[in-house]
Amino acid sequence: MLRLSEKLKYMVLGGFLTFVVLMYGNMNNDTEAQFGSETIDALTVGELTVLEDITLAGDDGNNRVVIFWDGNGGRVACLGSSGVRSAGLQIGMLGGIAGVLSGKSIAGASLTIGTEGGGVTIFPVNGQGGAALSIVDGSGAVFTRDRFGNMAAHD
Repeated sequence: MLRLSEKLKYMVLGGFLTFVVLMYGNMNNDTEAQFGSETIDALTVGELTVLEDITLAGDDGNNRVVIFWDGNGGRVACLGSSGVRSAGLQIGMLGGIAGVLSGKSIAGASLTIGTEGGGVTIFPVNGQGGAALSIVDGSGAVFTRDRFGNMAAHD
């Protein structure tokens, strides 16, 4: 009978120590499951929910694609090698825009669609001049701007 009571004492002491260690481990809320980054060669995902922005970097570590959401809607921005935005896609409550930019972030071309209509705009790389085709409420117009900034409308 004495052996059984000694065994019970050790079992109670072991259970108590296990409980204390478990409680102490749960008191630290800053536990990280993984530290640093990991390279994965292939990944297949059936469904993915991301709660923050997504940034894709190139081999040089610079951002190349940024996917984010703000109060205006969702956006995808593609960045060139110099870090300047070169293309983008944006969608909001009233429509969307797809655009390609020059290296100086001057609009090269954009396609816009909204609840009232849409348009195509083209600017040369140097930002001087350009043309736009617009359709609003079923009525269309073509606008041109010469290199001196003079605008002309063509119905």
